[in-house]
Amino acid sequence: MRTYTHALWSLALVWAVAGSAGAADEIKIGLLYPTSGIYAAPAKQGIQGATLAFEEAGGQVAGRKIVTIVEDDEAKPEVALAKAKKLAESDRVNVLMGIIWSPNAMALRGYLSERKLPLVISEAAPRPITQELGTPYIFRTGFASGQLDYPFGQYACSKLGYKKIVVIAFDSIFGRELGDFIDAGCKQAGGAVVEKIYAPVETADFAPYFARIQQANPDAVWALWAGAAALRFLKQYDDFGMKQKYPLIGHGALTDEAVINAAGSVAQGVVSYYNWSPAIDTPENKRFVEAYRKRWGSEPGVYSAGGYRAASAILAAAKAVGGDVANTPKFLEALKAVRLDTPSPIRFDAHQQAVHSLYIRKVQPGPGGKLVNAVIGEVRGIEQYWPKGKPAK
Repeated sequence: MRTYTHALWSLALVWAVAGSAGAADEIKIGLLYPTSGIYAAPAKQGIQGATLAFEEAGGQVAGRKIVTIVEDDEAKPEVALAKAKKLAESDRVNVLMGIIWSPNAMALRGYLSERKLPLVISEAAPRPITQELGTPYIFRTGFASGQLDYPFGQYACSKLGYKKIVVIAFDSIFGRELGDFIDAGCKQAGGAVVEKIYAPVETADFAPYFARIQQANPDAVWALWAGAAALRFLKQYDDFGMKQKYPLIGHGALTDEAVINAAGSVAQGVVSYYNWSPAIDTPENKRFVEAYRKRWGSEPGVYSAGGYRAASAILAAAKAVGGDVANTPKFLEALKAVRLDTPSPIRFDAHQQAVHSLYIRKVQPGPGGKLVNAVIGEVRGIEQYWPKGKPAK
């Protein structure tokens, strides 16, 4: 894999081969994303979202130039750890951001705590990392596993009226946790998850799993797939006639804007949930969406918003300390106080996990007939879900 550094001057993005450690007047930020493999498209969105935020800041904070270094973590824990060590020890970055694949976040926890290097997670959702395995050096602007899923399970089995649900997700810590949280929320609302199906993330043929769904005969199917895997799943779900028999609901990654644009009509009618949608009708979100379209010539997706949000948190904290991000304790305290309104409101709880709004979305034609995730419901102030009860801290 090649490594690239890009520096930002006056809203101009300049790419150059990564060099040695930067001067004291630079703020060096390492971006860890899976830029190859099935998560390449979501990674591209995240990097573009972050880049937009850094460009909007003028490529500097308090006169200190922002330099970013992008590394491909390949969605592999051992690779993520090696790349994090390279960024910390060779490139001497001040802070890391990114991470989509949840096992990668867990793999970095011990090293970053030992190194005292801050990480702002944009996507990866393993619950323990902001709960029992929390560390002062890790913040998450994305959601924690269960944070959105438990309340959506309640919503699906109450307001949507489903009483029997089948879960189908990729087989990982993240996928299994979310399946359990959907189950718990549904049970609380008087429904039940009648079967949980976990398949390899690289699954090419879903037919055997569809047969299991048919045997369970649920009221609806909840799904978790992302990137190219989400596109395959949506197309095959429609091709096998499943969509007509079993309404499809799912995690927001299933109906990311890039996915539904590629899937077309097979995605129409799918109900999903997330902490963001480009259709959120606020001035802050409208400004973000238009700025992203203008900069990149494409629609922002959930990963675009995630990268922008994480970068914005870093920028806000860096500004609060006058650009002195090398003073790690001071920078961490500033991070704790960050409040953002763009692209959607967040604040951090006492465990450095963002508090979000939950947006219920439905894929339907928007202006000009293009498919969008139209917001059909909102639940505000959703904190991370504590399966064993919230501690007193």
